Amino acid sequence: MLVSSDYPYIQVRVTIGKYRLSYRALLDTGFDGYLVLPESLESQLGAPQFRVKTVLADGSESMRPKFRAAAEIVGLDLVYVVRLTLLGEECLIGQGIIRQLKVTFDHGKQVLVEP
Repeated sequence: MLVSSDYPYIQVRVTIGKYRLSYRALLDTGFDGYLVLPESLESQLGAPQFRVKTVLADGSESMRPKFRAAAEIVGLDLVYVVRLTLLGEECLIGQGIIRQLKVTFDHGKQVLVEP
């Protein structure tokens, strides 16, 4: 079991091609995708593997760069093959990963994550 007192964040390591990045990731239960990384990475990562129309929280639509990646939940040694989107400035973990885990948000103090 992973216990994070950095509520509601956990650590994630992401591998995209030759790049390996570590992030403090917000568990975003309202995001139905897998993973979002900051859009500032696009120049570093190069051309996206594909672009997909994405509906944002405000209802607007945008064509966003997407990549295939491996996401490791630090502390659980679990690795997921995911489609990640570059958007905004923060790392988000969405329902694509969350629903494969048992996640408990403990009274705003800590997050408990189990496989």
